[in-house]
Amino acid sequence: MITYLRASAALLVILACTSIGRAEEPAVTGPPKLTFEELLRLALNEEPPPALADKLHRLLNEPFISNEAASSGAGPLKPAERGLGPLLRVAEWNIARGVHEPEIEMSLSRTEEFLETARRNRRNNGAKLVHIQKELEILRDADVIILNEVDMGMRRSGYRDVVRTLAEALHFNYVYGVEFVELNRLYLGQKHMNFPASQGNPETFGLDPKRYLGLEGNAVLSRYPIRGARIVPLPPCYDWFYGEMQQLSDLESARRWSAEKLFAERIRRQVRRGQRMALLVDLETPDAPGGQVTIVAPHLEDYCRPRCRQRQMSYLLDGVKGIANPVILGGDLNTNNHDGTPTSVRRELLKRILNYHFWIRESIYFLAPVPFAGVISTAVNFVKNYHDPTALNMRILTPNHEKRLFQTSRNFRFADGGAFEFRGRKRRTTGHKGRTLAETNQRAWKGFAPTFVFRRTFLHLVGSYKLDWFFVKPSGQALTPYYGRTLRNLNSALEERLSDHAPITVDLPLVQGANRAAEKYPAVR
Repeated sequence: MITYLRASAALLVILACTSIGRAEEPAVTGPPKLTFEELLRLALNEEPPPALADKLHRLLNEPFISNEAASSGAGPLKPAERGLGPLLRVAEWNIARGVHEPEIEMSLSRTEEFLETARRNRRNNGAKLVHIQKELEILRDADVIILNEVDMGMRRSGYRDVVRTLAEALHFNYVYGVEFVELNRLYLGQKHMNFPASQGNPETFGLDPKRYLGLEGNAVLSRYPIRGARIVPLPPCYDWFYGEMQQLSDLESARRWSAEKLFAERIRRQVRRGQRMALLVDLETPDAPGGQVTIVAPHLEDYCRPRCRQRQMSYLLDGVKGIANPVILGGDLNTNNHDGTPTSVRRELLKRILNYHFWIRESIYFLAPVPFAGVISTAVNFVKNYHDPTALNMRILTPNHEKRLFQTSRNFRFADGGAFEFRGRKRRTTGHKGRTLAETNQRAWKGFAPTFVFRRTFLHLVGSYKLDWFFVKPSGQALTPYYGRTLRNLNSALEERLSDHAPITVDLPLVQGANRAAEKYPAVR
């Protein structure tokens, strides 16, 4: 009896120590955040003090990680499609900082409530409501959600920690990486007054010093446990601190004015520290070959020429080359086919004078016996590239500046010989529209279904682009991609659209050989 009591007491002590140890484990690991006073210093000081520079470097290079959902017993849903068996469904969504986080959360978790709200929107007819309901069900069952442009402690999104709020509501684990520390309001405010002490002030420059963190970044939400994560800073294509502090040229100001007038898109100066980056997240997926899947979540630059985005993509691919398990790359690649670099009259002239393609093209147009040959060629090229940045690139007459990014990704090989799935077989696509990348990204009647749309498009002929993409490296016959979808109806279902980007999804069968059975039941959506 005494021995039994001693053993019981020892067991209780062990359990108590274990509980205490677990209680002391941090719910979220990650770097320390910057104080408001440190943010004020970063807003104007070109070279911050060494201690502050080190703290900023850690914030931009170390992710926040939470496995709280896994610790509480939450697990993946593993939805099933006919013929495919259990799936890993992945979603990607640029949520425009999470300004509409409550509505986004509702779309991900409370389908009926969202649908009832959508019914009150007079723009939604019966047919559209059917599509909205289907898209809600698809998005709800995603076990992994990649998010771009996610705020933490920003006034525009109610000072919320957007990814943590979503993760707690949805019972997801998460990784969050800081891309930029936003300093615009602090910089503009300090230009007109001496360095203020914020203690005791309810607001400084229209901000709450106690809640303002100024962080924007990318995130991965997952019902699967997170084994590890890291941030990969991408080669800079634009200096978001010094470049934005400089006075805007007249030509760039006019371009920003026209963007606001034509497309209702306000483009303001954005003084911030940081650079474009990608999150690499390893997920514990027991049903997948090797028990692990790696998520690669990039956000490429838009304030640059397409050539620099290609350099960023090549750099990222070199960084993931050694990954042997299945890889899912999803994110906002900003493939808009335009040169978004802030400009001036001098730069625009030099860009043409020093470009031999420009002179060859103009000579051909001048000598061509067809009136308005240049106008016709430009129109033809626009139609060719519209919604399809993977289209043919004819450098002189009908260029496609984004083509090289996709060609590089298509030719890329991992160290184990694996590659991204580019084929786009019809029976594995949404709506039976095949060709390049159609298995992972939904194609429309012309090119791909656009994921980004301006608030106001010009006669629906310009102002929409395919910016968000999935590339998938399968493992043998497992995790072969199916049914890439763009959920445009869901994104525009309420009075105000949830984001300027629509979410996209892809289905990846977890069972080896499931694709052969699925060929008998092709999906038409």
